[in-house]
Amino acid sequence: MNEIPDVQSKAAELRQAFDLSFALPPPQASQEVEDLLTIRVAGDPYAIRLRDIAGIVAGRRVVPVPAVTLDLLGLAGIRGGVVSVFGLASILGYGQAPGSPRWMILCGAEEPIALAFSDFEGYLRLPKSSLHADENLRTARQYVNQVASTEAGARAVISIPLVVATIRNRTGHNRLAKEQ
Repeated sequence: MNEIPDVQSKAAELRQAFDLSFALPPPQASQEVEDLLTIRVAGDPYAIRLRDIAGIVAGRRVVPVPAVTLDLLGLAGIRGGVVSVFGLASILGYGQAPGSPRWMILCGAEEPIALAFSDFEGYLRLPKSSLHADENLRTARQYVNQVASTEAGARAVISIPLVVATIRNRTGHNRLAKEQ
């Protein structure tokens, strides 16, 4: 006879929990989020939108070639093709990074290019509300369009489409409209 009050009590608890779930704000997973890669360029923290890149590779040999632009590090074999590799530090105004960068992000589908950097930190998923425009940073860094507020501090978000468009304009291969 003790089982019936326990079942009724448990059913009442479940009903209350169910009703309460509609009264609470939605969990963070249902909010709009932005997926970011976190990197460092010349020691400064940056972020890159995952949706703006085609992939990330590490440890590829870059073969130097005569440069059309100072940012061109050379060519690398990636995914069965030859890809132009540009130094992200140089593009962002830090000058040429010493040594060969370990990491590269691939940008573009038809004629991909790679942006090379030395320090890959990880992956972040943040609510879109954590990203905001910062006019001071925008004027200081040409390719930064937003700042991501994280637990570890603020990170400048690099506009990869803007970087790619600039590279294509400099090298005379403006195919950005075709890729979009």
